[in-house]
Amino acid sequence: MQVEEPFRHHSKRVLSVCFSPDGKLMASGSGDKRIQLWNTKTRALVQCPFAGHNNEINSVCFSPDGRILASGSDDMTIRLWSTETGIALGEPLTGHSSWVWSVCFSPDGKLLASGSKDETVRLWDPQARAAVAGSLISHSAKVKSVCFSPDGKRLASVYEDHSIRLWDPQTGEAVGEPLTGHSGWVDSICFSPDGKLLASGSYDDTIRLWDPQTGAGVGEPLTDHSHEVNSVCFSPDGKYLASGSEDNTIRLWDPQTGAAVGEPLEGHSDAVMSVSFSSDGTLLLARCRDGSLATWDVTTRQRCDTLRSDPFYANPRFQDHWITVGSSRFLWLPPQYWDMKAHEWALRDGRLAAYPNGSLSILDVSQVLGTLTYQY
Repeated sequence: MQVEEPFRHHSKRVLSVCFSPDGKLMASGSGDKRIQLWNTKTRALVQCPFAGHNNEINSVCFSPDGRILASGSDDMTIRLWSTETGIALGEPLTGHSSWVWSVCFSPDGKLLASGSKDETVRLWDPQARAAVAGSLISHSAKVKSVCFSPDGKRLASVYEDHSIRLWDPQTGEAVGEPLTGHSGWVDSICFSPDGKLLASGSYDDTIRLWDPQTGAGVGEPLTDHSHEVNSVCFSPDGKYLASGSEDNTIRLWDPQTGAAVGEPLEGHSDAVMSVSFSSDGTLLLARCRDGSLATWDVTTRQRCDTLRSDPFYANPRFQDHWITVGSSRFLWLPPQYWDMKAHEWALRDGRLAAYPNGSLSILDVSQVLGTLTYQY
């Protein structure tokens, strides 16, 4: 099998990837403090980078309607972005006192959960862009990941003390006893689509399945990986459980029997840090430690073409009162736009969206762009 060269568009390693609910877009967050948005059909960039965080972006998550993208960063903030314009929605959400490692929307989109190195889980109202009063959940260990159940009635969180805890997001109260059994850090959790199983991947090289209603383990640990398990994800139909590992492979499992399905998916250039299914379950996206992204066809188990960047969206900049692409100046902006920050404008589909001083302007620049000769 011929494997495409790894894709490297971010200037630093990719730390998080996520498909939109309709499967048409994919977001990637990076150590370069930026988020890229991709068209999964054409495999080209559809946005200029989302810029606004001051440190690495650890987690990205689409809202259920796909209109908002949330991001959590080492700058201790969460940001909400419009996926239509790429512009930040309001001010950053602040309250965590250390790195934000995980963000997750509730299934109805009314809550956003965040987990942090500061040993807390926080809940936010995405519409009000504010913390939910009385929603702070504290623990005695750093929070690695958070995940809502499909019905939104439970919030699972994993900690560096090797435990998993379930919470009632409406009350902030713990539900049952901690789920214990892993002998290493738990790095990833995922509910099955019907909510009857919870999967966890750990630094002890195993995957465990749990009954979230009783807190009991289901079957024996899944042990075919030879190194730490960094990520687990159920397919949308619940037929498969995918896992990505430090052994540079992805494995597919039958969650009903615990048996491995076929041979491991190999050929990655580094450890597989996260795995994510497309909304129709036909594609599996892998993010590797070296920043490369790989896409697999679940049916054929073959590597698909890697994502590529479109030169049209190659890092547009605002410099000396001009919007520039590559080495070309293409639009001079009048004085009311001169104080814009990077997160207050976006270029997409021949339109420039700008948000100076709280007022949104959309400029059609398609004719100007069509006359440019790009030099890279």
